Amino acid sequence: MPAAPDEDAALMAASQHIVTDNKKSQSDSTGNNSNSATNALARSNLLRLETSELLKESFLHIHPTGDASHAHYEAKWAPTVRSYLESVKNVVEGLGKATLGPDVAILPNSKSTKEKGMEHLHNPGSEKYRIPLLSDKFTKSTENKTAGINPLTSWQFPFAGGASLTIAPIGSFAHVGNAGLANRHANGNVVPVLDVAVLVNGSLIDGSCEEEAFVGGKDYLNGRYTDKRNILAVHIAKQLSQKKHRSKIGAVHLTQVFGDSRKVGLVLTPPLDNDNDSTADKKKRKRSKGEEKSKDKAKKNNKLRFRIRLIFGVKPEQGSNSTQHSDDESNSDSEEEMEEAASWNSWIPRARLLPNRSNHRIEKQSDDSSVSSNGTPHYTNSLAEDLHLVTTSNLVSATLSTLTPTSGSNNVSPTSSFHETLLLVKVWALQRGFLRGHDSFTTTTLAVLLVYLYRTKGIGKRMGAVQGFIAFMKFWSENDWLGEDALDSSGDVKENKIKKKVAFVIPVEGRNEAQTVAKCAQSRLYLDDVRGNPDDGNTRKTLLDCFKASYTSSASHSSSIANTEHHDSPILLDPTMTLNYLARLSPSFVRESRGEAYAALRCIHGQEQEGGTGAFKKLFLETNRFWTRYDAYVRVPLAAVPKLLAATASASGAGGGKKKHGKATGSGSNASNVWGHDVNDLGYDESVCRSVVEVLSRALGDRATAIRAFTGGNGDIRNAVSNEMNNEDAATKVIVDSDQCHTVPIRGSGSTQFGYAARLAERSSTPSALYSQNDKEQEPHLVIGLRINPTTSRRIVDRGPPAEDIVGSNAFVALWGEKAAQLRRFQDGAIVRAVVWNAAGDVSGGTDVQFHGMDRSMGGIAERIVQHIVKLHFTDSKLGKKRKDVPGVAFELRNMLSFIDGVSVAPASSPQSSRFADSLALHKNAMTAFDSLAEFLRRNTKTTNNSLGKGKQASSLGLPLSVDEVEPLSPCLRYSALFPPVPHPLLGGTDVGSSSDKKRKVSGVNVGSPILIQIRFEGSSKWPTSLNAMGAAKCAMLAQLADGIDKMKQEHAGGASGSVDNNADLDGFDGPMDVTPNYLDIGYRGYSWRIIVRADQELRMLRSLGNPTVEAKTLQLSLIHRHVRGAMHHSLIHAVHTRHPSASSVVRLVHRWVASHMLSDMIPQDAVELMVAKIYTAAEEEEEKSSNSKKIGSVVDMPPSTVVAGFLKFLQLLSTHDWVREPLIVDPQNHISSHDRGLIHTQFNNLRGPELRNGPAMYIISPADYDGVEAMVGSKVVGENNESIQQMPADADEKIWAPTVTAKFPEKVVLSRAAALAKCSHDHLTSCIRSDGKIGNNGWVAAFQESSASLTSYSALLRVDPSYVTNAGCSSTNADCTITGATPNQDTKEQPGGPFEKSLEKRFAGPKELRKKHYKNLVLEKDTLHEWQPVNTLVKALRSKYSNYALFFYNEFAPDVIAMIWRPDAFKPQPFSAIVSEFKRPATEFWKEDSLVITNTEDLMAEIGYFSRNIVSNFKVFDDKKPEDAPLEKSPKKSRQEADDDGESSDDSEEE
Repeated sequence: MPAAPDEDAALMAASQHIVTDNKKSQSDSTGNNSNSATNALARSNLLRLETSELLKESFLHIHPTGDASHAHYEAKWAPTVRSYLESVKNVVEGLGKATLGPDVAILPNSKSTKEKGMEHLHNPGSEKYRIPLLSDKFTKSTENKTAGINPLTSWQFPFAGGASLTIAPIGSFAHVGNAGLANRHANGNVVPVLDVAVLVNGSLIDGSCEEEAFVGGKDYLNGRYTDKRNILAVHIAKQLSQKKHRSKIGAVHLTQVFGDSRKVGLVLTPPLDNDNDSTADKKKRKRSKGEEKSKDKAKKNNKLRFRIRLIFGVKPEQGSNSTQHSDDESNSDSEEEMEEAASWNSWIPRARLLPNRSNHRIEKQSDDSSVSSNGTPHYTNSLAEDLHLVTTSNLVSATLSTLTPTSGSNNVSPTSSFHETLLLVKVWALQRGFLRGHDSFTTTTLAVLLVYLYRTKGIGKRMGAVQGFIAFMKFWSENDWLGEDALDSSGDVKENKIKKKVAFVIPVEGRNEAQTVAKCAQSRLYLDDVRGNPDDGNTRKTLLDCFKASYTSSASHSSSIANTEHHDSPILLDPTMTLNYLARLSPSFVRESRGEAYAALRCIHGQEQEGGTGAFKKLFLETNRFWTRYDAYVRVPLAAVPKLLAATASASGAGGGKKKHGKATGSGSNASNVWGHDVNDLGYDESVCRSVVEVLSRALGDRATAIRAFTGGNGDIRNAVSNEMNNEDAATKVIVDSDQCHTVPIRGSGSTQFGYAARLAERSSTPSALYSQNDKEQEPHLVIGLRINPTTSRRIVDRGPPAEDIVGSNAFVALWGEKAAQLRRFQDGAIVRAVVWNAAGDVSGGTDVQFHGMDRSMGGIAERIVQHIVKLHFTDSKLGKKRKDVPGVAFELRNMLSFIDGVSVAPASSPQSSRFADSLALHKNAMTAFDSLAEFLRRNTKTTNNSLGKGKQASSLGLPLSVDEVEPLSPCLRYSALFPPVPHPLLGGTDVGSSSDKKRKVSGVNVGSPILIQIRFEGSSKWPTSLNAMGAAKCAMLAQLADGIDKMKQEHAGGASGSVDNNADLDGFDGPMDVTPNYLDIGYRGYSWRIIVRADQELRMLRSLGNPTVEAKTLQLSLIHRHVRGAMHHSLIHAVHTRHPSASSVVRLVHRWVASHMLSDMIPQDAVELMVAKIYTAAEEEEEKSSNSKKIGSVVDMPPSTVVAGFLKFLQLLSTHDWVREPLIVDPQNHISSHDRGLIHTQFNNLRGPELRNGPAMYIISPADYDGVEAMVGSKVVGENNESIQQMPADADEKIWAPTVTAKFPEKVVLSRAAALAKCSHDHLTSCIRSDGKIGNNGWVAAFQESSASLTSYSALLRVDPSYVTNAGCSSTNADCTITGATPNQDTKEQPGGPFEKSLEKRFAGPKELRKKHYKNLVLEKDTLHEWQPVNTLVKALRSKYSNYALFFYNEFAPDVIAMIWRPDAFKPQPFSAIVSEFKRPATEFWKEDSLVITNTEDLMAEIGYFSRNIVSNFKVFDDKKPEDAPLEKSPKKSRQEADDDGESSDDSEEE
């Protein structure tokens, strides 16, 4: 698409609206402005090219009438659509006259069906219906049943037959050029659904058309029209699904239009043409290849291409008579106004469409009552929707006609900027779950928003698609649609919101917005109505203000502001000001979509991408829908939600009003004070959905940044149905969790699972798109997603308003309940109502398992608040007593914490939790011991005057130099160890063994690695100048340190006096002290410590070498990586884990996942920590100066706050990041400048090469990964005068960045395997969240296990002797995942425990053969091994010796199996050479002159078996590489044949 002349300038100008980071260095801020402009231009050009290709692949054109001029760009199957529609039209128009009533919608055999949860019905013989019938007419007829009146004949109405109906295309199908219509690939992998309106006649105000009128009179009141329309839909569905029409019509399903259960439509799935199958040869003759290929090709062409959705409405009438206000309108200023006023001749009086009118009444009142105290704007708007089905399509088409030049006809180019912009916005919304279904955009909604922007010059006619997309995002993100940006909670909240709220009116063509409002007949009608009624203080002066007030409530995030209604919605009115196109959008959707729109702007302008080149991928290709957007998911069981308010509304609407439904049935008896007062306006389903979200929002406050209900349209695209399944499956299974509304077959199902009872208070489970319903036996749930603020979620006190604020206090108590909101006195002297969450289960009454650290790793106390609110306000206590199977409320996948933390019980419970249960306490104990050891070393290495005099200096430990710093390097000292170390009794720790162990045995080994630390001595010029001497000096320092500690212990034991601190520290040293040339192993306070020496002089010496040898370079890199980068990495990760409490838990869970899939040591733990750090810090972008922008951005720019969310994001990053083409830059504290980022990308591309094969497979860069890092500030490389270098290197601009953590591992094949496993695990866990964990036999545990089938995919398995496996509970194939004695209400004497503490107890106990007797005052065996990891050592040796032949996989925590995979290159024929003749044999087949030998697998396996004989008990080979010595060469004829086949298959795919 050619760019508009001003597009580049506009793109760069738009980027100025995004505030840049003020933390950049001064050198960056003073860079060349030309470079910035060049980069912006490059980004805009690249984005324009990429979007142009996307649009070419996405457009779909199907002209409704089949004009020949459109044939060149139409889909090939467009004639099929038209012929199918003609068949549908013939059937519908052929319907005869009939008298309809509720009996049309009765389910077959519903009277005799007893459904679970329906036992409490007052009338056991109540019928069940296919659709909800809620009108006062129907309710009254059912109540008359007890009086002997037949309820199914008391309310009937005539239908004039199919000839009275009008069938017309609407939506994208009717727009000029099919604006918004996209093919399947750009449609969420769902076949296109074409909307067609079925319009009924309404009786006109002048009394004409009374004979053919289907609706009329006062059918607009109390749901009467809704019931009549839905009954007609069922009647037509029955006719279309008759057997005689099935061959032409196909499958017919009832659906909920826009996810509204009160608005029933039909989904028609056309039949597939199976004529080719009917001509099969009955003699079963053998077909030739050509015949087979033609059949396969016909089968591909014979697939589902489209569906039709029938939406029912009322035909717009154009009459010559004026409305009720024709006298006033006769004085209008222009002839156009008179025509507009005279054109209204609908069956609904114009005044009834004002937003403050009550057309669905709770209390009985006169039908002529003009204004109700509580209007029903949403109900009224749903009536207006049915009046404007065709006019809305005409509005979009009229705008399109002005944008595209015509040649005297409707031959409009289908690729105008409007079409392209609409399609881009549609794809963007689709990828985020913001399109279709309930509570989301529709294509028509997006189209009318663009119409407004085009007509108000928000988008110019010369703007391109990208410019239009940016304008749309700015328009949606910057406007305060709800009036709550920077909302002041003081005063009248509703009035404050009304003043700030925006409302727009689509102007009439040729007028501006103000002129349209001023000359609108509806606006003048409202003004006349205001003049004719006394002002009661709540009357709004203009119609636009009336709309604002009607679509605004007092809803806020404050728990002390009373609110019982949740009808807030944005406002965009049609030119007649009778229809609000955005009325169906809830506040939660508006907040979420605005945040995403703001993030899209930042992405376009390059502020969220490395180099700003990934905007297209992030905007239009990456999927971020409901199941991946939130930190936690909860299920609210709808069977337990009170239905009293809806029942009251129904009864009152019927005129009864005497039934006793007034009291709340929730457990707190105050549900009516919090939600449900707008149920007659919104409908029961929508009221429940919005109320749950908004009430939870009030309760959580700033603890949650977003709360959203799962709705149709924001599920998982990848689970969409395939085309190969039959029509019935295609029409239903694709709906369960994808992009369309729930459907119910009209034929072939006699089940009453999806039926509705006669009364709303007694109706059965409602099959709505709101609810996650996975199978027919599962109770429906409302799924809520929460994004939790980690900085505020752990606040344990919610204070109420001051005591003098009576209204606020009452609202506070109504929200929390009298029991929870108690009067408390605080330190500041205030006595207020407050809720305290200081103990699990005290207020919330949760019955789920509690784990240590849940408040830290699972979103603070958010779960307890949700449990309390749902139980108090959305649980019918009476129903809960009758049905004990009503499930509780808890975060999904919360039991994954059992892998990283132990079970927690209340302090007063018995028995208590295990001593190994609290992983945080174990980590902190190790850190406390480290601090004590570091202080001991620093204190006792200070030089003092020697007692011998002569001016010599010495220290208590005898070291000539004092220890300057002690630096931690071990993962357990940064909260990253999956199993933190436990104090060992033989290493100076206390006895934590079980008191019931009569043998009093403890482990004689430390299962795991010692805690690694390094010491740095003070600067001195007396260090040796030789590398060998330097190594010897470091070893001597370690030996002297061990001797000094031993000497001090002996003096202390002999009664020598010493400082109190030294005496306490010396008591902590115990166990052997092992000195090696590289490290010292000691025992202190029960922990095994490995001390290494960092000599900065050694690094300076190596750096000063003029011509270093290969050995010197290797030594230098090794020392820098171990001492400098290791310390910097530890500091970086420790800072991230301190700032984000759940990050460390995610690292530990990932460590368990890596080991479970036998990838131990193949993916470095440092790499895992960096990837998790990237997840938690990527969202910490530059802070915006504008508070409004900052608030909008914070909705989506939040790091994960739960372990589950963080773990899923890690799996997503590992599986979706393009490791071949993109480096992963991890910079939590913004140490890497923009210039350095450019260098990283340049050097990465140069290293990868044109074929993208070179360099490390996983390219991760951290701030320490550049050449010369040892000279960085803080590394303390000592200069000649013992001063620290405080400047960056002079050649800082020429840094060479290269990954060090992932320089060698993982290999490409390992990374590919890990990415595939991550994708499978992510999909499985997401499925578990969707299905409430009911997937397979093991549920979520399957993501941490290897199946038996996956084990057979290895080349060989080495079985480890069980005596070397201390912790079988972490096995990759049979892990122990049981949790015992854990629930708060469980009365058991069993010790509470889960997988974590059980595994830690086994590791502490050690192998049985190496356990030692231990008594309080007697130790029979003293020596203890500091490190016992025999299988780890074996695997390292195998990898070192045989890495050229195979890859070795194992699970470090339960190494019961060592798996092997042969390297393909190792078994290719090779030339003979005596040097490489080991494990070779002659190639007996397929040998060539230069390929005479091949690897002998028998010798190799025999060697491996002998090498590991002490540990491996047996092995099994699955792939011995015997059958063939070399790959077979294909004949030229066969190669050509395969090439031809590939070409034909590609041609078929292009045709599709």
